[in-house]
Amino acid sequence: MNDWNPQQYLKFKNERTRPSVDLAARIPLKHPKKIIDIGCGPGNSAQILYNRWPSADILGVDSSRKMIEKARADYPDQKWEIRDASNLDSPQKYDIVFSSSALQWLSNHELLIPRLFEMVNKNGILAVQIVNNNESPIYKKLLRLAKSDPWQRFTSGCEELQHCHSAEYYYSKLCLLTHYIDLWETTYYHIMQSHRDLIEWQKHTGMRPFLERLPDDTVREEFEKELLKECMANYPIQSDGRVLFIIKRLFFVARKS
Repeated sequence: MNDWNPQQYLKFKNERTRPSVDLAARIPLKHPKKIIDIGCGPGNSAQILYNRWPSADILGVDSSRKMIEKARADYPDQKWEIRDASNLDSPQKYDIVFSSSALQWLSNHELLIPRLFEMVNKNGILAVQIVNNNESPIYKKLLRLAKSDPWQRFTSGCEELQHCHSAEYYYSKLCLLTHYIDLWETTYYHIMQSHRDLIEWQKHTGMRPFLERLPDDTVREEFEKELLKECMANYPIQSDGRVLFIIKRLFFVARKS
């Protein structure tokens, strides 16, 4: 995929940051010394870590050059590196290995989760949040649209670019590594001003790889219009004229004992 767009991502900064707040709140460490934020994006999630543990040495890493450039511009006194989490191999250990809304873009979680846990110091924490919204109306409609004419010749295979498994799957991997596991799912109801906001949100998440496969902006706009019609039919307008956008997210916190 092409590089990410920080400005598009930050259109919904508060909503995108909330899961990081909830994940950090469940980490039972008072004084971690070293923290890594994997898939830090433009730095919004790392600010939650800086605020809670201001004396910690915190490193934000992301494979997107534009995201890291934005983080460096907005938070020049903090540490940022362009690194690919899919092959992140560091002898450095961390008291907290933190990742929010990133691992769904990486494959082979059967190997990825143990590899991330290996980066954790003794008595440290692996803390992860993954978007688990493949059963939502908007994503189902996105897949159906992408598999129909005239789009399927461009978008074939895009549905395989996101990876999220069940809570039972992650527990089966984590219980081989530790007995201390905190595992939960949260459903968020984001208040959108219009159906168009649903499209603007998805343009930088689930819809992004589909749009990038389309040949030009005119075709992309038509694809967006078709998905917007589906959203209008499946997300009712509330009494105040706004729309509730429901997103499910899976969390786990595992301690290395």
